Amino acid sequence: MNTTENTLTNIDFLETESAASLNESGTRLAKSGEMQKAEENFLKAINLNPHYAQSYHNLGILQASQQRTQEAIKNLEKLIELQPENPEHYLNLGTTYYLEGSYYESELFFSKVLEIDNDHPDALFNLGKLLFNMERTEEAISRIERFHNIERSNTEAMLILGICFHKMNDNKTAQLYWEKALDVDPDYQEARNMLKKLNESNA
Repeated sequence: MNTTENTLTNIDFLETESAASLNESGTRLAKSGEMQKAEENFLKAINLNPHYAQSYHNLGILQASQQRTQEAIKNLEKLIELQPENPEHYLNLGTTYYLEGSYYESELFFSKVLEIDNDHPDALFNLGKLLFNMERTEEAISRIERFHNIERSNTEAMLILGICFHKMNDNKTAQLYWEKALDVDPDYQEARNMLKKLNESNA
């Protein structure tokens, strides 16, 4: 026969083992560097509630940070099934595919973000860098310039734009972007090196 005390104990146990509380515990463990225990908590949360989206997100990001890209992709794809309108999920999946070296898939998911949010800054920048690395220079310029119009102080964007214009033999614009980068961060050595090389080639 259940006593009142036993009933209360069971309620406390259910609260302790809820998906939300397990996810919160996993998050705290991950922040403290206890990644294995964090992963165990996220998996327990998913087992308790297979529709609890945040645990798929946290588990996927944890796995991606450990270069376990195939496992991360599986969880991030499940997350998109649960929340298909959230652009951040497509962004994370695109980034994970990029880490894996799957550039075609990465481009697809960054582009999907922009279908949902045309001015999503991280998607514009990540897609621009991806296109730059694929030597699709004009397309890279288009995305990174749009990003630059939103995030005016990002020196990496200025550096890459300068390199892109230099590749297209527009050294005047390249110089302008590298000088702008140094105006923001006078210690930005990569931009200073590019300017030095450009000046030496013009000497």
